[in-house]
Amino acid sequence: MPTSLPAAVEVLGRVSAALDDLPSHRPVAAKVIAEADDHLSDARSLGRTLSFDPALTARVLRLANSAYFGLSGRVSAPAFAVTVVGFSTVRSLAVSAMAGLDEVPEALEGFWERSVMTAVAAAELAPRLRAGAPDAFSVGLLARLGQALLVRCDPVQYPLLTAAAADREELLAAENRRYGVPHTRVSAEALAAWAFPDELSEAMAQVDRPGWAGPLATSVRLGLELAERALDPARTPRPADQLSSGHVRDAELDALRPGVVRTAGELVQLLTS
Repeated sequence: MPTSLPAAVEVLGRVSAALDDLPSHRPVAAKVIAEADDHLSDARSLGRTLSFDPALTARVLRLANSAYFGLSGRVSAPAFAVTVVGFSTVRSLAVSAMAGLDEVPEALEGFWERSVMTAVAAAELAPRLRAGAPDAFSVGLLARLGQALLVRCDPVQYPLLTAAAADREELLAAENRRYGVPHTRVSAEALAAWAFPDELSEAMAQVDRPGWAGPLATSVRLGLELAERALDPARTPRPADQLSSGHVRDAELDALRPGVVRTAGELVQLLTS
């Protein structure tokens, strides 16, 4: 049964309050997010700010030294790491730190595996759709941020929704019944509240919105689908051509899967160690 409107409003009100409150818990991460969106900022200044949060700096350095970026073992300075991974990815990692995703709740088992696989797949697919790969990686990495916020703000009921849902589609339907919006819409609200560029928050809002989606949102839609095919093989796949308005076929998506799974596995180890 759908939740009552007052209950949904109460939970979403808590989410809104959390969006205002979380920056105070990780002030350096909040400053990194703000600087990454400042057109006057450069890699040196952003790296300097980043260095005041050792845990976040270590995560960015590990990512910059990964095989994914082709500079294994050669990146030791935060400023160079920012140049290697890009402002968009640094900003996304800062958001994950600010949202408390260093320790993922039990209800979100597999959170990082799905998030990183979505990001890698979205970035791989983005050029085919004429979207930017760095932005696709960033939005894909944060597509499930809304789940973390819903667990925080609805700690009893949201884990029950995730446990009862057989697949991602069932979870989205359950979220819409209870809150009136899917978790990707909550993710979009977070990006908007934390001053991400409008095109990124709007793309996030389009990911699970019925109908047309722009190239960036379509890249993330396909990234999510590839991740679900890899991690939940019993699930009935959604046709890639429907998700992409005919731009990508199922055979193309499935051909990318082994490489994406391998790369994502390596990155997850780096980001969660």
